[in-house]
Amino acid sequence: MAFRRTRSRARLMPSVGPEIIERKRIEEMGGKVTERSRFNIRALASVALFCAGVWLVPSGIALHFASHDGATRWSHLFMTVHNTASFLFLIAAVVHVIMNWKVLTHYVGAKVGEYLRFKRELLIAVLGVSALVMLVAFHAFPVP
Repeated sequence: MAFRRTRSRARLMPSVGPEIIERKRIEEMGGKVTERSRFNIRALASVALFCAGVWLVPSGIALHFASHDGATRWSHLFMTVHNTASFLFLIAAVVHVIMNWKVLTHYVGAKVGEYLRFKRELLIAVLGVSALVMLVAFHAFPVP
């Protein structure tokens, strides 16, 4: 028995705009899909959080070194950059948590049991990191 190869004919579609095609796709899916908004706040918050975090690291390092040399102009510049980036980071983090609240609460709820198995390790990590940060932070206070 031999099979014949047939060529599928390409359908000629009239020229339609992307809005009409998108509406047809939504109608074909039974209206289950809502139309995408033109501006995605969740994506903006995530990208702003990343960009502000990228600015925080070099400005913090530069601020640390500039403050030891007595260069007040450079210290002021790096302090301004660092404070602005940290303010934007804080705003983006709050918006990010608000926009992802449902996802975060479900994730944390699912992981609580997993974390409780490591109570000892969690306690040691929290106390160890906190102690190290406090120890390093105390170098700023001079000993009389």
